[in-house]
Amino acid sequence: MSDSAVAAAGSRRTATIFGVSITVCTLGEGIDMLEEMIASPGSKLLVLANAHTLNLAYERGDYRKALREAGLVLRDGSGMSWALRRRGIDPLHNFVGTDFIPDLCRHTAHKGYRFYILGARPGISEIVASRLGSIAPGITVAGHRHGYFREDEEGEVIDEINSAHPDILLVAMGNPRQEIWIAKNLGRLRVPVCIGVGALFDYMSGQVPRAPQWMLRAGLEWVFRLLVEPRRLWRRYVVGNPKFIMRVLRELHEKSPREYG
Repeated sequence: MSDSAVAAAGSRRTATIFGVSITVCTLGEGIDMLEEMIASPGSKLLVLANAHTLNLAYERGDYRKALREAGLVLRDGSGMSWALRRRGIDPLHNFVGTDFIPDLCRHTAHKGYRFYILGARPGISEIVASRLGSIAPGITVAGHRHGYFREDEEGEVIDEINSAHPDILLVAMGNPRQEIWIAKNLGRLRVPVCIGVGALFDYMSGQVPRAPQWMLRAGLEWVFRLLVEPRRLWRRYVVGNPKFIMRVLRELHEKSPREYG
């Protein structure tokens, strides 16, 4: 099947970039698929994949494996929108976690899903728990914990999560750590859907400002982020964005599909 092949349901499409299958869909379809994951047995990883995510998948076999085995991968960001358009695919909804998680909470608040918040610095998870509750009255934040725990505390953290019986686990540890951590522990987690949310907690707690609306509409949030945190993000954007563009173009023009191990 080609990258631009039409998936079976609704307006959903699939595209394979750097060996990772991306589902392209509307916001409503994305939420529907997430709810199907909640209703099905087992724990699943849901990935919000942007250009940086795909660059990491290109470079790291362990990360690519985690994304390939995820229950669902949705597109995030203007870089992914460009890559999909190069394949003749309408990118549809932008599943940037900073907007998607609040949208998810609002759209499903009447269903009373239980969320667990894991990650960021001590004190931040409490603020995020309160903000989520105020955004979408009706959801339950079943528990929260910061992400600065030792490796020998991992079992205790997983036990705490499981005892809270969440439907959705939000993990903010940054890429690639958050997805690799989830994938490694899926067999021990009793949570239907686990989502890596990157810097969401920093935004929701007010630690990092969000780009103005005109930049969001223009697909320039990455420029704002680079201006706000140049030392931390210059390599991701100044080096990473050209790499992503060249890799996408190379993949499109190869006569035979690249083998990603």
